[in-house]
Amino acid sequence: MSPPGPRTVLLAVAAVVLAACGGAEETAAGPPVPDRSFETFDGEQVSLPELSDRPLVVNFWASWCPPCVAEMPDFERVHVDRGDEVRFVGLNTQDTRDQADALVEQTGVTYDLGLDPDGALFTDFEVVSMPSTFFVDADGAVVHRHAGLLTEQQLRDLIDEHLVAG
Repeated sequence: MSPPGPRTVLLAVAAVVLAACGGAEETAAGPPVPDRSFETFDGEQVSLPELSDRPLVVNFWASWCPPCVAEMPDFERVHVDRGDEVRFVGLNTQDTRDQADALVEQTGVTYDLGLDPDGALFTDFEVVSMPSTFFVDADGAVVHRHAGLLTEQQLRDLIDEHLVAG
């Protein structure tokens, strides 16, 4: 068996770099949303299945992640416009509570927020890059994942494509 050629090696390296930098997408009628309890910013203990009275957009974010910070105002605009159809849940991961609170105040987001200080939900969802957004249908199945920053229009399009029948 001969070693891989330069083109094969280059394609493999490009795939790894793309995955590490975000922007990758995966679509599949997938596994159920993880059923792990977490604390909300209001101090309640809930799980994502408990919040699935309608389809969910689950977004992992952190104060130390510039793309996370950049997309939060876009998520808020879509939440304000589409929140009656789709529930938005932002999960802060691996931050201190003070860091998370400061960013929420700075961005003014009002959708549901939860804490994942030790990264347990981050691990359950098999997050590979930050930010990462998961689309969960009304039956509680993860049907799409997006790794990397989402613009307002991209978020609207993905909701229409994966969660809300048009």
